[in-house]
Parts: sequence; structure tokens; C-alpha cells
Amino acid sequence: MDNKIEPFQPALLLHDQIFQYLREQIIKGQLEEGKRLNEVNLQKMFGTSRTPIREAFRRLEAEGFVEFLPRKGAFVRSISVKNLREATEVRASLEGLAIRLAVDRVTPEHLKILSQLLDDMDKALKMRNIEQYTVLHYRFHKYIVEISRNQILMRLYVNITEPFVTHRLTYKYFTSLPRYKKVGHRQIYGLLAARKTSRASRLIEQHIMAILDSIELPLREIQQ
Repeated sequence: MDNKIEPFQPALLLHDQIFQYLREQIIKGQLEEGKRLNEVNLQKMFGTSRTPIREAFRRLEAEGFVEFLPRKGAFVRSISVKNLREATEVRASLEGLAIRLAVDRVTPEHLKILSQLLDDMDKALKMRNIEQYTVLHYRFHKYIVEISRNQILMRLYVNITEPFVTHRLTYKYFTSLPRYKKVGHRQIYGLLAARKTSRASRLIEQHIMAILDSIELPLREIQQ
């Protein structure tokens, strides 16, 4: 675990700060799946007692990032093929709903931001920048959800997607891009801009399920 931590934000409670720090480490893959979270080391790192550490652990467990094993402690939750498939199926449905809502709420400014994200994604893809492409890819999809302006939908989406944004899956996802490149982000953008509700919803759901198809076999091989 990297002992360098970003300066705390005074407005946040200590357990919030610890939660956000650990959550980010897990999402970025800097805390690997199956790794035990050592309470003593974290107390020393953050200069605190067990209480805020355990509160942060409970919140991480509730969001699917951490699991508790009896008499062993808290561990970074591993991503099983079953969990990945179930989460992706829900994600596809959520994004399909989001783009249907977004069709009636999208503005020229929204489209401008999405277009810039697409340009940045193309640059990252050309440079074979795995990490940057994945960050931009997630921003593109998340922004479509945000355009829906449905707060419950947005919370569900984050809870479903972010536990699975890890370095290992990022690599497998990126290296398999040619398999489903035909289901392109610019097509999704074009249908949204043209307000083609049914086609946009169908295409984005197909795109999400294609991501699953590209990752599922490599993940099975890792876990064997």
C-alpha cells in the first residue's frame, strides 16, 4: 500500500476521508483483489483510532468493495465471473433507461462535452494509453447517465459500476477492443443527438453486453 496520501479535506469527517481514499485505491487497482486491509497499519497511516477505520470498512462493504471473513478481517473483494455478469446485466439496463431519458433532456452543451470526450478517447486509443482510455470511456458512459437527471438512477449506476473498475479488468477490456469496436461510441452519440430513442437504447445495451463478452473469458482464465 502506498503510504503517501493526499491532503485531507477539512469539511469531511475522518471516516469519510478514509473511505474515499481506500475506495479510490481499490478502483485504481492499487489495492489488489484479495488483499487484507490491515487496521493497525491504517491507524498509523491516518493517525486515528479503530472507530473511523471500521466505519470506512463498513461503507466499503456496503458498496461492494470489501468483504469481511470471520476471524480474519476485511479484504478487498475479488470480482467473480458471476458478479461481473450480474452487474453488467444491470448496468446495461440502467444505461438503456438513462439514454431514453437523456434524449428528451440533452442540450447542445451536453453534446459538446460528449464530443470532446470522444475526441480524447480516440487520442488515448491511438497512443495505446490503457489507463487514460478507460477513465475517459467511463466518463463518457457516466455522463450520459448524468444527462438523464435522475438522481436515483445515477446513484445506482455508480454503485453498480465502480467496484468493477480495476486495473486487471481494465487491461483485459482494452486489449479486446477490436472485437466489438463495430458497436461504436460515435454511433451512440449520433443516435442521442438525433433523438433516436429506441435505437440509441438498444445500441448502448448491446455495447455494454459486448464489454462483458470481451472480459468474461480472460477473467475465467485468471481465476482458474
